[in-house]
Amino acid sequence: MTKLYSIGEVSRILNIPPKALRHYDEINLIKPSHIDADTRYRYYNYEQFFIIDVIRYLNKMLYVPLENIKKIMGENKENDKLLTLLESHREQLNQKIAELEYSKRITDGLIYDIKYREKYPEKIEIFEQYLMNRNLYYIELDISIYDIDKYVNRNTINTINIDNSESNVMCSIYSISEYEKSQKLQVKGFGIFSDKKVPGLKSKILLEGRYITQRFLYSEENCSAALRDLLRYAHTNNIKLDDTVYLVSKMVNISASSKYGYYMDLQIRHLI
Repeated sequence: MTKLYSIGEVSRILNIPPKALRHYDEINLIKPSHIDADTRYRYYNYEQFFIIDVIRYLNKMLYVPLENIKKIMGENKENDKLLTLLESHREQLNQKIAELEYSKRITDGLIYDIKYREKYPEKIEIFEQYLMNRNLYYIELDISIYDIDKYVNRNTINTINIDNSESNVMCSIYSISEYEKSQKLQVKGFGIFSDKKVPGLKSKILLEGRYITQRFLYSEENCSAALRDLLRYAHTNNIKLDDTVYLVSKMVNISASSKYGYYMDLQIRHLI
């Protein structure tokens, strides 16, 4: 008589949770060779150990979904079908690897930022800087700065571009002329800087040139105050400014406990 093994015994021998074995049974991936009519206990024979081990390896080491393993382990072993399944799985793995590389790159940037700020603490100041062309991908808006969190967030735009080296930098857009008329800041757009095209978003090139910049600790009131400071600075120094204002910051600053812990740069380009 063939020796049978309970779920507990299979679990101990193959180092697999009983819950996993029950799930395999429920989805018809591998059924027990015998179920006791009275107790409904599941039992497996020794030959099934090999199959269970292969399933576990494909799922946990190669990350093949269980539904795909059902197809791979099925009776139809035609090479063309197996190749199609495995090639599709390889593409999924490549995508996952690329996403993990992207996450690692952003994490490296967060580590660098913290170390840099420890060495060179942020300063609330006005300064001038020369910036090269930047590609901004954004959604158009016309909302109060006080309402921006109701309409946009970091997931509003498709920021996951694994080839993009700049997508941890976000930017919102304002207009000087509108501010001077109403004394209120209206957000005209929100997006990210990207060296790769972001599908579904409008694009705008921030032209190369000198930008006057006010760095400040964020609040809606501080943003308005920073713009007033920049306009006074430009007037005092006889600087003609573009009408568009860019509020630039890191997408994530994990050392900040709220948005009011973010240092941001308000930037306006000189007009020649």
